[in-house]
Amino acid sequence: MTMAELGAVLVAAIFGALAIGFLLRRGNWPAQRGHLPPNPTQEGAVFLFCDDTLADATDDAWALISNRTKNVSDLDALLAAISAEFPKLQEMLTGTAMPEFRLRSACDPMVFVDVQRSGNRLRLAINGDARAAYLAATERLSCMAQDLQVTLFDSITANSPQLVWQEDGTGNLLWANDAYARTLSRHARQSLFDIKKTEQNQRVAVKLEGEPKERWFDVSSVAHADGFLHFANDTTEVVRADTARTEFVKTLGKTFAELSIGLAIFDKNRRLTMFNPALVDMTNLPVDFLSASPAIDTVLDRLREMRMMPEPKNYVSWREQFTAVETAAKDGTYSKNWALPDGQTYRVTGKPHPDGAFALLFEDISAEVSLTRRFRLDIETGQAVLDTLSDAIAVFSSTGTLVMSNRAYGDLWNSNAERIMEHRVLRSEMKTWQNHCIPSLMWNEMGDFIQQLGARKPWTDNALLDDGRHLHCHARPIAGGMTMVRFVVARPKRPEMAKLTQRDPAIQAGKR
Repeated sequence: MTMAELGAVLVAAIFGALAIGFLLRRGNWPAQRGHLPPNPTQEGAVFLFCDDTLADATDDAWALISNRTKNVSDLDALLAAISAEFPKLQEMLTGTAMPEFRLRSACDPMVFVDVQRSGNRLRLAINGDARAAYLAATERLSCMAQDLQVTLFDSITANSPQLVWQEDGTGNLLWANDAYARTLSRHARQSLFDIKKTEQNQRVAVKLEGEPKERWFDVSSVAHADGFLHFANDTTEVVRADTARTEFVKTLGKTFAELSIGLAIFDKNRRLTMFNPALVDMTNLPVDFLSASPAIDTVLDRLREMRMMPEPKNYVSWREQFTAVETAAKDGTYSKNWALPDGQTYRVTGKPHPDGAFALLFEDISAEVSLTRRFRLDIETGQAVLDTLSDAIAVFSSTGTLVMSNRAYGDLWNSNAERIMEHRVLRSEMKTWQNHCIPSLMWNEMGDFIQQLGARKPWTDNALLDDGRHLHCHARPIAGGMTMVRFVVARPKRPEMAKLTQRDPAIQAGKR
């Protein structure tokens, strides 16, 4: 049986004894079955028998035996009901002729039965000393509780993971639990902690043998008349985690500070929680304004006032869509180019996070946009220059891909101007050339020259269009392994010259 179960049984037994004593000392009330003559000295449960037949009983008597038997009509039935408490009562009633005697209970010496005889009448009064029973039970409970306390205290002292110790006013150790003793055995000094008496709660570092790093403890002190009682919890892992987090935040802050991209992080409530110096330099927003953790709407309003964002046609609806970017970003991320009035261009990217946080990245792409625009302008200028030339010009890469051509090239070969952005290769272009010219082996040589790698000299040859015009073909290598092809069309010949240059079937048959 465990200590808890033993204590529960003891308490139940004590309260049971007290309940019996209470019933025995309640006094005389009218009985349920008749009425006993008034008797000031009568106490407890009283049964009155006449010729061994129950004549009357007090309320306490009926209450005492109500849970043991449903019917007590004679003396034998009562003696059977209380035989556990008074096993010798029946023997004494039959074996002695004393008119009065007292018999103690076998279960509780504080409970007794008084027997009185007078002729054929018998009076049984079950009484008890409730105060004596209470004092005896209290003494037994006190002894048991003291044993339980001692056992419980020993268990707490041996098994508690918390370090507990007591010191006198001068710092001498008076008592300590096992956890403190085990920790002290790994410490070189006699005192484990260097505690400041003026502080009730403090964090103390201790260097223990066999461990490369210090261990940290949170110590709480309680003052007593004869000294102090101290409690210490091992918080080494908490301290190390806080230190690692602090170092990580410092590293993260240094990284953010060195970024050229402006960074603004908003929490789940859409308030600014972190920003880097690049954001201040790019947006010209005051540091005190950003440090006040403004909401994203406030930041956008300030940017709009400072003309650091494009002016939308409907700013209110646009701002609502912007603040709801986390919901819209389930299918992607927010990314827009802000063309500012001063000519700068910022790429603003929004990246939502699962915990509700939201990051805005501001990247200055003015140089990139300017370079792109300049490159596009150069291409457009070069294309315009080529279109003014009367000769048909086409440029092929080293792999035989058509890079660019002018308007005269499209007019010569009837190429659709809308196909200029299509992926066109040398093989398809040569097929077009051959379809508009008299068959000649020159085209194979021209194709081999365009696809030839390494150093090359300019190549030239002539062809004859199907309408009789002469076509001067020139191929010149240019930078990057590319080849520029130029077609120069001669003037049309007179009809008689065209007839002479046509093929004669009779001559062709004689050559065979």
